[in-house]
Amino acid sequence: MKQRINLYQLALQPQRQTMALPSLFALLALVLVISLLGWGGLQWQQEKQLHLNAQAEQQLTRQQQQLELLQQALLQRQPSSALITERDVLKRRVEQQIALQHYLSAQQITADYAYSTVLQQLLATDINSVWLTHFKLRPGSSELKGLTIAPAEVPGWLESLRHFDYFQGQRFNELRLSQLPEQQAVQFHLIAEQGD
Repeated sequence: MKQRINLYQLALQPQRQTMALPSLFALLALVLVISLLGWGGLQWQQEKQLHLNAQAEQQLTRQQQQLELLQQALLQRQPSSALITERDVLKRRVEQQIALQHYLSAQQITADYAYSTVLQQLLATDINSVWLTHFKLRPGSSELKGLTIAPAEVPGWLESLRHFDYFQGQRFNELRLSQLPEQQAVQFHLIAEQGD
């Protein structure tokens, strides 16, 4: 007995798995929340660094005042060897504290530039069709990953990045685009290095 099967029935057709628009929005919201948490962590680290700088500055001021008092005492009377030794020790501490203060200030400037300024620059180039999901910033190189629904707009977005201080002199020498299966979004991966 022959049996006929209609292969065009909907029940026999392969099921397409697509990411619904709400799911895509949920994914983008998750990326946004992670970005905000990262930004909050950086702000906390920056405030902690500022607090350390303030403490070091207060300690330096106290030690400089003590050094001035000791020097005045030395000028007013014949100094004892213990007083001279104390003055020399305190002087070395003040010099070390000044060196530490310079180091902390340099670290603060580096942290401010590496995080706050670059994030502000990336925010200034924000366009609706490009979402940055991951980035690595190293001295002289950058790596950016994200999603776009308009791949033709990525080159223009890259051109706008070139105008900012951090990205000046860097060449985007590698751009990879890959279509996500069953989705409109295209994943991009950019690598930039310092040009000659």
